[in-house]
Amino acid sequence: MTAILEFVKVSYCYPGQDHFALKELELEVPAAEKVAVIGRNGSGKSTLFLHCNGLHQPTSGEVLFAGQGLDYDRRALRSLRQHIGIVFQNPDDQLFSASVVQDISFGPLNLGLDEEEVRRRVEQAAAFCEVTELLERPTHALSGGEKARVALAGVLAMDPDVLVADEVMASLDPWVRLRIFDILNRLHEQGKTILLATHDLDTVTHWATFVVVIQQGAVVFSGEPDALLADKPLLEKTGLGAIWHQPVS
Repeated sequence: MTAILEFVKVSYCYPGQDHFALKELELEVPAAEKVAVIGRNGSGKSTLFLHCNGLHQPTSGEVLFAGQGLDYDRRALRSLRQHIGIVFQNPDDQLFSASVVQDISFGPLNLGLDEEEVRRRVEQAAAFCEVTELLERPTHALSGGEKARVALAGVLAMDPDVLVADEVMASLDPWVRLRIFDILNRLHEQGKTILLATHDLDTVTHWATFVVVIQQGAVVFSGEPDALLADKPLLEKTGLGAIWHQPVS
């Protein structure tokens, strides 16, 4: 297994709080896998994701990308975010331009790319996420599912090696969820690494090729889905066994 992201004894405490959201967390994320990250609300999933491309800097410990420790100066982070893109749970936290085309253009423009390359990337990302017909629409007029796909297109226009998606399926209807999964699967076929935070245990069994379970700020399992399903004591300890075949809200 080649690890594309590594977390070495990573701890993180939010400013003004007296408890750690992450506690000496250890994790190696394998390259080119579909990785499902599961855990209860407050377990540390989102905090972990915000460390992936330097939005958070560990209180202690180290994050590595492709074997190199992260550098948190502005230039290094700008470079890192070309390789690791994050899609937030609420697309309204990500969409801030007046129109869809402006929003998808934002990342490539910040890279200093010429106009022709920016246009090419926008058109490619829009087609990939099936939002070409929305390019001239104002972002505030989009439906929830449309916003999710536009937010995803904005990240993909940067052409990242790793896509980090924080519970992007949570509020979507089943039809939109299928479209998002189709996008993620096509990205994986291109060799991309996908990290998806989820509460949906069916995603673990039917989509993921690698699973990470987080509890109280630490990784308590990482490995293949079948190995997790076979670990009855861990399923009982984490409470996953009790809800495995139950609907997840």
